[in-house]
Amino acid sequence: MIRIIIIGTGNIGGHLCNAFENVPASNNILVTGYYNRAQKELSGSNAALLTDLNNLPDSDLILLAVPDDAIEKVSEQIKATKAVIAHTSGSVAMSVLQNHKNHGVFYLPQSFSSSRKPSFEDINICLESSSKEVNKVLEMVAVTLSRKREQINSSQRKKLHLAAVYMNNFVNHCYSKAEEIMEEASIDTHLLDALMRETLEKAIALSPKSSQTGPAIRNDSRTIEKHLLLLEKEDREMYRSITKSIQKTHGKKL
Repeated sequence: MIRIIIIGTGNIGGHLCNAFENVPASNNILVTGYYNRAQKELSGSNAALLTDLNNLPDSDLILLAVPDDAIEKVSEQIKATKAVIAHTSGSVAMSVLQNHKNHGVFYLPQSFSSSRKPSFEDINICLESSSKEVNKVLEMVAVTLSRKREQINSSQRKKLHLAAVYMNNFVNHCYSKAEEIMEEASIDTHLLDALMRETLEKAIALSPKSSQTGPAIRNDSRTIEKHLLLLEKEDREMYRSITKSIQKTHGKKL
């Protein structure tokens, strides 16, 4: 039996806690407790709400699902233990946990929201471990959620996280800007739903680079100038920057 404690029950920690509690008993995974600063009980959890980081019950794995800038501080508050201490960050090096003998990373490159239940079986879980023994524990836990696992070191993970910011955060912001433009013109924002789906499906099927279309890659300067005139001054820089990046990527004249 692998006993798990989860520190932090926000978007990632809360979903992990619920997911681990719902795996079949045959997987020998047990969430024995969770901790959050607000001392708030987690809806749907049967695990114990823990109140003292300095006095955690015995466990085999302690997952730190806390903000990046809090990982090292929280780690230092946990007394020396034989348990594996692992964080869930994409941008923080594993070495911040080196004050504990057994440490690692349990990173899920996915966007988590409290209002949506994630499909863990579709997520590649990225692991990094300080030893073979630590990796064995992390693998045994990860396999209960997903058959997709990758061994990725801290340097690779930082680049993966950067790529995820482009793919998720930046793309989503572009969706938001598109909605703003349509709302200002009193256009139904769902008119571009099919385009959104096709863009994603084509990028997966063909690769993003080979499926690029639009005025930038065509060097359609007239259309680009028309678009710039339609934008507020503060949004023109974003449009120009993305246009230049597309043209540079595809070897077009700037």
